[in-house]
Amino acid sequence: MVIFSHRDLGTAEQAWAGAPWITAAAPLDLDDLARLIIVAAHPDDETLGAGGLLSGATRRGIPVDVLVLSDGEASHPESPTHSQGRLSRVRRTEVTDAVAHLAPSARLHFAGLPDGDLERNREAAARALASVLGPPSSGAETITEGSAAGTWIVAPWRADGHPDHALAGDVAAAGAAWSGARLLEVPIWAWHWATTGRGMAAGPHPQVRSLSRGPRAEAAGARAAPQPGAAVVRRTRRRGRRAAGDGRPFREGFEIFVDGTAAEAPSPDASGTASLARSFFDEFYREARDPWGFETRWYERRKRALTLAALPRERFGAALELGCSIGVLTADLAARCDTVMAVDIAEQPLSIARERLAGRPGVRFARMTLPGEWPSGVFDLIVVSEVGYYLATADLERFFQRCRGSLAPGGVLLACHWRHPVPEYPLSGDRVHDMLATVPGLVRTVEHRESDFLLEVWQPEPARSVAQHEGLVP
Repeated sequence: MVIFSHRDLGTAEQAWAGAPWITAAAPLDLDDLARLIIVAAHPDDETLGAGGLLSGATRRGIPVDVLVLSDGEASHPESPTHSQGRLSRVRRTEVTDAVAHLAPSARLHFAGLPDGDLERNREAAARALASVLGPPSSGAETITEGSAAGTWIVAPWRADGHPDHALAGDVAAAGAAWSGARLLEVPIWAWHWATTGRGMAAGPHPQVRSLSRGPRAEAAGARAAPQPGAAVVRRTRRRGRRAAGDGRPFREGFEIFVDGTAAEAPSPDASGTASLARSFFDEFYREARDPWGFETRWYERRKRALTLAALPRERFGAALELGCSIGVLTADLAARCDTVMAVDIAEQPLSIARERLAGRPGVRFARMTLPGEWPSGVFDLIVVSEVGYYLATADLERFFQRCRGSLAPGGVLLACHWRHPVPEYPLSGDRVHDMLATVPGLVRTVEHRESDFLLEVWQPEPARSVAQHEGLVP
């Protein structure tokens, strides 16, 4: 985790002049851009990070949407003259003026989520992006898979060091992965705290793109750069040092983007962490028939009982279990589903599962390496139990994209994961569920949180509760 303060002197502007991140950046070609969506965590992210792209797209007649997740009301907590409510109004006015200056025809959307607390509002942020990205004629907050060809989604860089920026980047990445849009990420605070050897790669970065800013964007950037945020409260920061990251890269007349779509190779991901390979599981099951104690531990029996109790229907048609292991949960699912397709990466546990459910009608097993391999069909229930943290970030984004595409209308997606750290796993259980919360078009209907594991049920919007299905409430 990056810890920094805007009052720090920061990295000097001249230090970036010869940095490979800038000198080796390939030009950003706008020829295949058909629609631009900019996701800003706070007012001014859109101008500081992508003002030139905003202006350039508008000059070409390209439709532009700007989604501002928060009003930036927590930007000046020590202001003696402006409450958070007043700051919210001022900063909305400022971003409206800035976008009107850069892109007069752009559509501006305010999500109104709490500044500094976007992490706890992942679902709302994902719904806000889905409503912008989804078909405007239907008004539905859903996205048709692969429907966004020619669409670019631009958001703060996920490694920018600010938690709100990381959340905005996560939401944008999930929307891009699901819709097929191109993802571009913009460093904002990283110019302040990072150096060419810390936070940004010392050598050339193959995913870095640059775009020259036009005169209109240059003028807007110059106004925004000295102090991002509300102009009327700039005097509250006179006592502190000017932050080097507050727009200095934009003085050079260009903008820098990280092509998140190009960066998402299946393995390893942008952080250098790879998904666990099949050999890991082959070796794991070579040591024991039931290495996790599914058959013997009360912990596992209790967790299965909670899992089954969380299902919002008594019976399902077709079910998909991803990561079935030796088939203990599979047997319970088979009692409540007409058919079960159970998948695992390793052959050894699958052979035990097949033996366990031999002769059970409607149950099929298959060895697959997810998410590259995927079962065909549409399912009323998809179970993701203790499997998501085996995948690196890029693979997990694709994994959830494929889950969403395989979920029947009105279907149910259940996810359950261990919360304690495991050094060998690419991700934590909490991180898996954080990423699930950014999948467009899903709403969480069940949440069971313990110190040991997290269990959630997600359904396509609009979801009906169990009581509604039973006719107990309208």
